[in-house]
Amino acid sequence: MTNEETNPYASPVTESVVQCRESIDPALLKKIEAVIKDAGQFWLAIIACILCTWVGAIIIGPWYLARLFQWNAIAKAQPMLLAPNVPRGSVAQRFQASRIKLIIGMVMGGLILAGWTLLLAGSVLA
Repeated sequence: MTNEETNPYASPVTESVVQCRESIDPALLKKIEAVIKDAGQFWLAIIACILCTWVGAIIIGPWYLARLFQWNAIAKAQPMLLAPNVPRGSVAQRFQASRIKLIIGMVMGGLILAGWTLLLAGSVLA
């Protein structure tokens, strides 16, 4: 297949998706993809937090809090990522969806840390 031929089965690429990819520099795009990747693994982080007891509980909450701060900084620097009605599967859509996952991971990390702390305090005081 040559470059002149187009794939009739490829998903349609809208003008806004092309503009979004072209207007973001590669270094920032790597950061965006890292935030999206970490947010996508929040269930794995929660399971690790539960299974690894203190180690996971100490690391997960602050890690997701830092990623949420990074998400907010990127959102302020690149407001086009927060545009409504972006195509499904685009960088902007995945970036927008990652926010709630980061919040869930941060809250669950804090709750599990609090639970382990209460459990330890209860066993020490008993």
